[in-house]
Amino acid sequence: MKKALKELQVLTGEDQSTLLRKLVNKGLAEIRMDIAVDRYVKEESSLEQSSSIAGVSLWRFLDELRRRNVLLKYSLADAQSEIEKVLARKDVRYSSPQRSSKQI
Repeated sequence: MKKALKELQVLTGEDQSTLLRKLVNKGLAEIRMDIAVDRYVKEESSLEQSSSIAGVSLWRFLDELRRRNVLLKYSLADAQSEIEKVLARKDVRYSSPQRSSKQI
């Protein structure tokens, strides 16, 4: 392991501390993603929950599922719920205050 670390130091030009920190962070991110995908596949968490566990956006999590050839577990009820959420957010963002018909 020391030899591999020295080789990486030579290749990257980074000091041992920086390199180790990067390796640990990358390993932690991969493990979090593995756990999130596993929980999603076992239907222990939703897409949104799983993306949160992985520490990535929903879109990034969907890309990872596609990369791993994991089928979406998305029911009609899930789709309807998501559509309602989007429409509710759209109404809040784009609704303008109602104007009174009275003129001053």
